[in-house]
Amino acid sequence: MNKNFRQNGVELTKEQWSILAVLWENDGCSQQHLADKSFRDRPSVTRLIDNMEKDGLVKRKPDVNDRRSNLIFLTKKGKQIQEKVMNLVKATVEESIKGISVENILTVKEVFHKIYQNLEVK
Repeated sequence: MNKNFRQNGVELTKEQWSILAVLWENDGCSQQHLADKSFRDRPSVTRLIDNMEKDGLVKRKPDVNDRRSNLIFLTKKGKQIQEKVMNLVKATVEESIKGISVENILTVKEVFHKIYQNLEVK
């Protein structure tokens, strides 16, 4: 995925994409929520957010309900790249599943869904 991003002029890593994907679904969430949804630890997410903030993709705002916490929001730039990035992700997925039957894809999808449910923070 990183290669496809670079080849198409998108300065983004797959790790940053995983954070953006969560924010595109749920803008304004906590760093803990981002860590849970991306299966990363909080220090890793903090470093990603720091870099993404420097790149103008996200911004931190204090949580009015918990002054110890920040909420992470997409910037205009973070919102504007969604379509292009998702098209590149789609192309990468299509490239990766070439030659694999729909039946096999569905089986793998079911297995990964079950694994995700088993690992999901409750």
